[in-house]
Amino acid sequence: MPDVRQIARDRLARERGYIVRDWGGRIPIAIVYPNSYYIGMSNLAMQTVYSLFNAYDDFVCERAFVEPPARDARGPQPVVSMESQRPLSDFAVVAFTLSYEFDYWHMVQALKSTGIPLRSEQRNESDPLVIAGGACMLTNPAGVAPFLDAIVVGEGEEIIPSLVAAWRDGLYGSRDELLDELATIPGIYVPTRPPRYGAVERQWVHDIATTEAHSTVLTEDTELSDMTLIECARGCGRGCRFCIAGYVFRPPRYRPLEQLLGQVEHALQHSKKVGLLGAAVADHPDLTDLVVGAHNLGAQVSISSLRVDKLEPRMLAALAGGGTKTVTVAPEAGSERMRLAVNKGCTEEQILDGASMVGEAGLTRFKLYFMIGLPGEDDDDVYAMATLGNRIKERLDKAGHGTRAVMAVSPTIPKPWTAYQMQVQADPALIKRRQAILKQHLKPGIEFRSDSPLTARVDDVLSRADARLAPMLESMTDNSLSTYRRAISEHGLDGPFPWEGDRPPWFIVDVGMTERFLLREMDKHERTRRTIPCPPPEVGCKLCGVC
Repeated sequence: MPDVRQIARDRLARERGYIVRDWGGRIPIAIVYPNSYYIGMSNLAMQTVYSLFNAYDDFVCERAFVEPPARDARGPQPVVSMESQRPLSDFAVVAFTLSYEFDYWHMVQALKSTGIPLRSEQRNESDPLVIAGGACMLTNPAGVAPFLDAIVVGEGEEIIPSLVAAWRDGLYGSRDELLDELATIPGIYVPTRPPRYGAVERQWVHDIATTEAHSTVLTEDTELSDMTLIECARGCGRGCRFCIAGYVFRPPRYRPLEQLLGQVEHALQHSKKVGLLGAAVADHPDLTDLVVGAHNLGAQVSISSLRVDKLEPRMLAALAGGGTKTVTVAPEAGSERMRLAVNKGCTEEQILDGASMVGEAGLTRFKLYFMIGLPGEDDDDVYAMATLGNRIKERLDKAGHGTRAVMAVSPTIPKPWTAYQMQVQADPALIKRRQAILKQHLKPGIEFRSDSPLTARVDDVLSRADARLAPMLESMTDNSLSTYRRAISEHGLDGPFPWEGDRPPWFIVDVGMTERFLLREMDKHERTRRTIPCPPPEVGCKLCGVC
């Protein structure tokens, strides 16, 4: 068994920017990322919450990570905090950041590793308060709700001040009274207390210029080594019909150019590498000026993803000059018909022109995300995807800089609070056959990547399951696909829909989207009709119900 405390101390010694506080007289909170340190330290949401809690002098907030167990491990690996190397059971609050459904199993293992009772109903006054927030808790908290005392539905800046006030008064008193108090806070779902109005309303920041979201702790031991991550935009208004970002996180909000360049300048005191993040960072109205301005300040700039219809030679030249090797875009569908159906507003000519610009800028790779198994898709749409991939390669080759094409093609996963939330996932056999079509018809030299249909099936269950997911996760001894497959069957989650009843379990949260709007979006999918992009909140509209 590895010495987890020594590993934490060694990692801490290589970090810059962490906060260590004496526990005397302070309320201790553990922010837990339920995956490896290598991945978790590249998660901006975790770093933002870490900074928000440590802004209060009477709190001490520490980080913890859940390392995947070794193959020969017996039982879950102990989880300790980075800063003081204490077990989770020592903290007053254990708060999980749940960004990916596949991390649910790791959360269960983290609780098991330190002896915290798995279910909220089993905990007593001496146990930590166990909470969770993040994207997964916005879309569907029902499957893991039995493990949690409280769930944060929304953006931390809006909710944390109310949590802090409640914890100051109630963390060391009656557990029942504290849960009663938490249930009254807007944006807090206490699973053992029915929401007052039937659902918990998402809380969100209207003006993100009043907040800060950037990396505060840097290390080389991470996926994005020594890179300062800066949030440029929040939410997305494009409304791609498969994507939670375009529904759950709307409306789109952008940080001012001057504020962002100031953050870049501050980041350069610690690292030359700067990553610009956001669900719709490519739609930032000043993106080119931001990238060029950051490059002129001396930053090596990376961007999470771009829109193919927003590529500009000046921006690409700045990215290439700063050492960026890959430009990533997401056409999503191969045919014009399917791009209209999913509300992806880009034409084939725009995609090909984008390939030409990327190739001429001398970048190493042009990575494109596509989906198969979309509602209404047929084989002709898949053949069109192969043809488009081949034409993209031709444009890259013509530029003469050796830029490689990478096509990442994922099976569609119907997500809660999207237009496809009530659709049956495509059969795995159909996905495999269409993957074979692509492999057969793509030209040599195109790097083809695709997820397993079984992985996509598990993702669907984790995303849309009801409370039966909790006993399933409890029963699993490992998180291999074969174990998932067996557990899904044993717990009755292998039907067309992984929930029981007419009303989906995720309606316990209210993200602001009306059911009528989502039904209308599905109707537009079937008629291949576009929906106009969602405007910023200061403009507002009455289309979807959020503003």
